[in-house]
Amino acid sequence: MDNSNNGGLENKGFDYDSLVEESLKNVVKKVLKITSETGLEGESHFFISFNGNDPDVIVPPELKNNDNAEIKIIIQHQFWDLKTTDDHFEVTLSFNGQKKNIFIPFRAVTSFTDPSVGFGLQFKVENELKLLPDDVNAKKNLSPKIPTIELDQETKSGEIVSLDEFRDKK
Repeated sequence: MDNSNNGGLENKGFDYDSLVEESLKNVVKKVLKITSETGLEGESHFFISFNGNDPDVIVPPELKNNDNAEIKIIIQHQFWDLKTTDDHFEVTLSFNGQKKNIFIPFRAVTSFTDPSVGFGLQFKVENELKLLPDDVNAKKNLSPKIPTIELDQETKSGEIVSLDEFRDKK
């Protein structure tokens, strides 16, 4: 197959960052789906951070503050009705003794950690500039985050792997 005639369009190659990002988000989706079906396994529990400025995020008002750029929840002892779809997850958590529903699109997830096994993922936020108020944008240098995998550091067998290590140095 001859790809030399592409209608004058420059061939930019595959968007490997997006492909890796999607694959790592699928790990989170799968883990939450398994948890919704069978419960937490072993000592597993999850710290999930997400962009509270995403227009589709639904959280109790007590989780919101002036800088909602990142909100963290913990799925451990007191959670109910965990549901996972291809584009979001929903869960009921206890806040100040009251059960509250939350709704988080996967595009808003910025990190996922299971500290019981030393596993963690970090994600870039889609449309980050559009989701933050203008005054926050002016104060922050918004360089995209590269997905990283953090393995068990207690046993010294893991390390953080960044895609930058594998990129062509120009």
